[in-house]
Amino acid sequence: MAYTDILYDVTDGIATITFNRPEKMNAARKHTHQELLAALNEADADDAVRVVIITGNGRAFCAGTDLTGDVNDGGPKWSSRPGDPATGEGVPPDVAAVGPLRIWDMNKPVIGALNGVGVGFGASIMCSMDIRIAAEGARLAFIYTRRGISNESCSSFFLPRAVGMQRAMEWVMTGRMVLADELKESGFVRDVVPPAELLPRARAIAREIADNTSPVAVAISRKLMWNMLTATHPLEASQMECRGLTAVMNLPDAKEGPAAFVEKRPAKFTTRPSKDLGFMRNWFAKP
Repeated sequence: MAYTDILYDVTDGIATITFNRPEKMNAARKHTHQELLAALNEADADDAVRVVIITGNGRAFCAGTDLTGDVNDGGPKWSSRPGDPATGEGVPPDVAAVGPLRIWDMNKPVIGALNGVGVGFGASIMCSMDIRIAAEGARLAFIYTRRGISNESCSSFFLPRAVGMQRAMEWVMTGRMVLADELKESGFVRDVVPPAELLPRARAIAREIADNTSPVAVAISRKLMWNMLTATHPLEASQMECRGLTAVMNLPDAKEGPAAFVEKRPAKFTTRPSKDLGFMRNWFAKP
């Protein structure tokens, strides 16, 4: 796919997706969401890609939805949503949710590199990423209530899991700007670094994963930890972990890892998510 609203690059096993509408502060239109989904699909299908980084071009990460263009229903006005608000019948899906939902289903870790302001969708999609770092001066705002609307982009699911319910409630109910230092203090981001160090730091974390871990082991572990957030008893985790262990123990990486350790050499993992994860297809039920 030829991308216009994003940049897509793969270098040394790391895919970098960059929101690329700097003249609009990377505000997302319908086409942006389509390209983001395509890029995530491309990265997940490519066994050469081990980690995905998502960032923005210019002074913004993503300034939310482009209110001057098409939005969820492809129409010209923000307020024009079909369907019956009383019954929910005919209500269309949230186009802005395709990115967070696809990130949830990824086999590859996703690192968010918050280079500047993220508002609305730009804040919500950051919640769905596995690891987050921010540049000094970066900031987020879950600004929905200040615009007379409610949560979107799966933020009501991901944000409380990232920072706890009380802080998530306060950020959403006020819609205020949350600065980088508070993002770090809350645990929402792992590090706050000078802007010039943002992508190098993200790539260093990605490199640690790509150079030292089994692709299939990473994919299974990632899905276990996200899905077990909604488990009601540790036995559920134990049962799913046993399934994962049984599966990977029959793959070559489970022999290569211990052998490399004993022989004091770097491991050469050979599993490929595209062909070695079929057994996991029905593990986690979708609503």
